[in-house]
Amino acid sequence: MKSEELFLKAEELFSQISQDNEVLRLFKYHSLRVMNFSILLGKMVGCYDDDLKIASLLHDIGKIGLTKEILLKPSKIEDLEYQIIQAHSTIGNNILRKTLNLPRAAVFVRDHHERWDGKGYPRGLEGEDITLQGRIIGICDAFDTMTIDRRSYNQSILTYEEALRELKRCSWSQFDGRLVDKFEDLLNILKLPCPETWKENEPMIRSVFSFENI
Repeated sequence: MKSEELFLKAEELFSQISQDNEVLRLFKYHSLRVMNFSILLGKMVGCYDDDLKIASLLHDIGKIGLTKEILLKPSKIEDLEYQIIQAHSTIGNNILRKTLNLPRAAVFVRDHHERWDGKGYPRGLEGEDITLQGRIIGICDAFDTMTIDRRSYNQSILTYEEALRELKRCSWSQFDGRLVDKFEDLLNILKLPCPETWKENEPMIRSVFSFENI
C-alpha cells in the first residue's frame, strides 16, 4: 500500500473513532496539533516519515478503552485508575500493529510516554533506547496538553512561555534535552495563536502549521 493510502486509512480510522467515541472526540484537536508539531520537529532533526505522521496522529487512540469518569476525574486518580490510563500506550501499539499493519509506527505510539530517566511507561525504557520518534511525540504531546487542555491532569493551563520553561526544566529527566532545544527553535519560527482561538478549530490548526521552510 502506498504511503498516501496508508495515511488516508489511518485518518479514516481516526475520524471514525473520534466521532463514535466520546473520550477520543474530546481529544481530536489535540491529536491534530500533536501530529503537526511532530511533523515539523521530525523534519528539523531529519527523521520525518509517514510512520511518524501516522503515529503522532494516533498517539492517543488507545484511550478508546477509557471512560470520561477516569480520564477526566476531577479528584486525585487512584493507583488502579492510573494503571488503566497508562495502558493506552500499549493498546494504541496493538491497534497500529494489528489493525493498520504498521509495526514501526506502533512502536512510536508505545514509546511516547517513556522518559529519558527510565521512569516512564509502559516498558521503563531509558535514554536513546526510546525511539527518537517516540521522544518527539512525547514532547509535542506534553506541550499541547500543558497549554490547551489539562482536564485529565486536574490542573490549570500554562502559557506557552511557562510550558516551554517546564519542558526545559524536565530536560534530561523526562525529555531528551536536545529535542527540547530544537522544539524551542520551532516555537520561535511558528506564530502560535491564543489557545482559545485554535482549541477546537481545524482550519486554524492547518493555517498555523502551513509553514514549510523547516
